[in-house]
Amino acid sequence: MVASSALADLPLPPGRRGLPLVGETVEWVRDPLRFAQERYARYGPVWRTHLLGQPCVVMLGAEANRFILSTHLHLFSSRQGWGRPITTLIGRGLSLIDGEEHRRHRCMIQPALHGALLQRYFATMQTLTHAHLRLWQQQAELRLFDAFKGLSFAIAARLMLGLEQPAAIAQVERDFYQFTAGLFALPAWRIPGTPYARAWRAGQRLRRALRRIIAARRQAAPQPDILSWLLTVEDEHGQRFSEAELLDELLVLLWAGHDTVTSMLTWAVLELARHPLIAARLQAELDAVLGRAPLQAPQLKRLPLLDAVLRETERLHPPAPGGFRGVVESFSYDGYRIPAGWTVMYSSVFTHHQPEIWSAPQCFDPDRFLPPRNEGRPFALVGFSAGPRVCVGLAFAQMQMRIVLAELLRTCRVELLPAQDLRPIPVPTAMPRDGLRVRIRPQL
Repeated sequence: MVASSALADLPLPPGRRGLPLVGETVEWVRDPLRFAQERYARYGPVWRTHLLGQPCVVMLGAEANRFILSTHLHLFSSRQGWGRPITTLIGRGLSLIDGEEHRRHRCMIQPALHGALLQRYFATMQTLTHAHLRLWQQQAELRLFDAFKGLSFAIAARLMLGLEQPAAIAQVERDFYQFTAGLFALPAWRIPGTPYARAWRAGQRLRRALRRIIAARRQAAPQPDILSWLLTVEDEHGQRFSEAELLDELLVLLWAGHDTVTSMLTWAVLELARHPLIAARLQAELDAVLGRAPLQAPQLKRLPLLDAVLRETERLHPPAPGGFRGVVESFSYDGYRIPAGWTVMYSSVFTHHQPEIWSAPQCFDPDRFLPPRNEGRPFALVGFSAGPRVCVGLAFAQMQMRIVLAELLRTCRVELLPAQDLRPIPVPTAMPRDGLRVRIRPQL
């Protein structure tokens, strides 16, 4: 950082604007890793571009991640880093607010997703996982991304909203999928027939449904779920969430935890299918720790290879390629001037593939996270962000992924079907192009 008087004398980072209006967005969407690596070779770790309709500075590497996500949070706005479709559709949920408002909301939400309250959710996650696995075994084939998506939504509907009736869950799920399909749709105009307009209408239906759920729950006895906590938790001044705040937070929680878990589980299964020796070792770990007894919550901490497989999946296939922040105060970095009103982007995929941090970074190698290697450094693994704004539902997502993957491997055989396209779609949520078509059968 330099004094403000000298800031104006610093140059902008090198780079190019790209095409009118779209800038270099097409190249970034097509392959975010290649996009970053090619420009790193040309310009170094800091450069400018034009993405999603905004002038943008890309800051690469673990130290840049630390700067953006931890040490210099006051320079950035998370809300201004998101596109208008998301901010207008979701409102002011936790991921889309800043400053004291964000601190208040996070302090109120976090206990519902950690510690003793988190342990209450284990049995529900496990029961729903078993039910879905039985249904999957009865199908001739399925797209595993869609199957995990359905399971993830069922868990969210039960534990976040307290929904149990299949018809009620199905209606909310239909509107939710149409709603999330428009979160990245440009332009954000309510022109009939456009993805954004459909998402807006679905969002209004969702909000009406959530209001009915909230009203009913206010009259009922508390349940061991997240909504019961959010209805009663108070901030340091004794104030509870307003209904508008509660609606926005429920939409963010449903959205943020849903796609990340779905993406990670899909890629984990694909990588285990590609690496049968690692899959065999993981199966042996599960057999040694669990035997034939039911999985118990404390045993999740005794499965280091399972944890390493999920961390390596996050490294090689982060659910999102990076993150954007709005610049609220001009600053200097690495000898360059970054103007207020621009955006900055940190690149998860670039950091996750840096040979200075990871050995053979293109390879799926869970052992890099186990002793004696213990690769990585702070702010080098940022698939769920990092620092004070790390994903508030990370522990919830980790427990869910461990349960689902452990139970799937213990009880089922997963056969990848031939003639499918496994190339990644990286934006907005990483997934194989054909959704990973599989056949699932009971374990022999």
